[in-house]
Amino acid sequence: MKRSCPICEHSSSELMFRKEGFDIVQCSVCRARYVDLRLDDGFAADFYTDDFFKDGYHKYGYVDYVADAANHRRMAAGAIRFMKRHVRGGTLLDVGCAAGYFLESLGPEWDPYGCEPCRGMAEIARKKFGDRIAVIPFEEYRTDMRFDVVTMWDSLEHVVEPAQCIAAAHGLLKDSGLLFLRTPDAGSPAAKLLGKSWYHYGPPGHLHFFDRKSITTLLRRHGFRVRRVVYLPRYVSLSEVLINLGAMLGSRALKDLSAKLARSSRWNVSIPYQVFDEMVVMASKEAF
Repeated sequence: MKRSCPICEHSSSELMFRKEGFDIVQCSVCRARYVDLRLDDGFAADFYTDDFFKDGYHKYGYVDYVADAANHRRMAAGAIRFMKRHVRGGTLLDVGCAAGYFLESLGPEWDPYGCEPCRGMAEIARKKFGDRIAVIPFEEYRTDMRFDVVTMWDSLEHVVEPAQCIAAAHGLLKDSGLLFLRTPDAGSPAAKLLGKSWYHYGPPGHLHFFDRKSITTLLRRHGFRVRRVVYLPRYVSLSEVLINLGAMLGSRALKDLSAKLARSSRWNVSIPYQVFDEMVVMASKEAF
C-alpha cells in the first residue's frame, strides 16, 4: 500500500519501521513521516469512541480521560497563558475538544465553541456549552461563523487528512485570525534518542508525526505563517507514565497495571514533566 504524502502529496516514500503491525514511512520528497494506511471518512467516528478515552491503552488512547481532568486543566491553563501574550479574546473554536476542559478554562473574554467526534466526551462538554459543541469530526464541521482563534490541542496527529483540517481552519478564521496547535515533535532529541520506541509513535491512534519543518510546510501550503513555536510542560498521572513506559518497552503488563492504578484515586497524582518533544505552534492566517 502506498499512500500519498499528506503534506506534499507525492507518492514516493521509504519505510522507516513497522510498529503495532503498521508501516511508518517517510516521504522521499519533503521527509514528512506518517502511517502508510488508507482510511475512509468514517474512521474518526468509529475509532474515537468511549473506549479510546477510558481503558483506551489498547488504542494508544487514555486510561481514564475524565479521571485526569485536573491534569487537563493544568495544561489548558499553560496554553491559555501563552495565547494571552498574542490575543486578548474573541470567538474560539476548539477542534477535538473532548470533554471541554480547555473551553471551561477560558475566561469571560472568550466566546467558546468546540467539535468532538466521540459522543460520550462531547456530551460531557455539552452539559456546560450546549449546542456550541458539535458532535462530529472536524472534517465534517460546517458553520457560517468566523472565528478569531482556532485551537487544535493534541488532535492534528490523529486526523486522517491533516491538510484538509488545516485548510478548513483557514476558511473558518477571520482575516489575520490565529491558529494554535500542539502536536508531538518527531524531530525532538527524545524522538531521535528513542527511535521506534518513542511513545508518540502509536498507530493507529497517531497517524502523522510532524517535526518543525514539516508542520511549517503544511501550514504554509494552506495559507498560514508560523509565528512562534514553544514547548510547554505537560502534566500526567502515574498511570499515564506507566502506559508510556509500556508503549516504549512493548509491555502489555505495564499497560494493564496502568489501568488498575487509574481506578484508585491514591495513584492519580499529577506529575509535571518537560522533555521538549511536544511543540505548541502559533500561526497567523495569511492571504491565500
